[in-house]
Amino acid sequence: MKKLNGSCLCGKVQIEVPDDFEYMGNCHCSECRKFTGSDYSSVGGLSSDKFRFKAGEDAVSIFQKSEETELAFCRICGSSLFSKKLKTSKHNIRLGILDDIPTHKPSFHIFTASKAPWNDITDNLIQFEKGPLNSV
Repeated sequence: MKKLNGSCLCGKVQIEVPDDFEYMGNCHCSECRKFTGSDYSSVGGLSSDKFRFKAGEDAVSIFQKSEETELAFCRICGSSLFSKKLKTSKHNIRLGILDDIPTHKPSFHIFTASKAPWNDITDNLIQFEKGPLNSV
């Protein structure tokens, strides 16, 4: 299985995941927009046991967003790295931190009902006003 490397802006935090995402999509919720500072967040989800730090785990800060979700960012450069779903043991990797090109691309948009008003979704990917049944 091909491995994908990723890193934060300053390069202190380095990760490795298999090129085996269970899903890849674009989240338009207001919380992802705030966490990434962008109009949406592209993520790839996989089991937490497939995620590994190559370096810089000590530079990662965790924000407990809710009882179910932790958000991780580099405390040096501020890069948004991933969210961790505690109940489902999933890591949602911010695709923008990948240094390698994954085999697949995002295939859906979620939380489009709360998308940024200036963002017009112009592709033909499936859209969910909220999250799908197996929420990412």
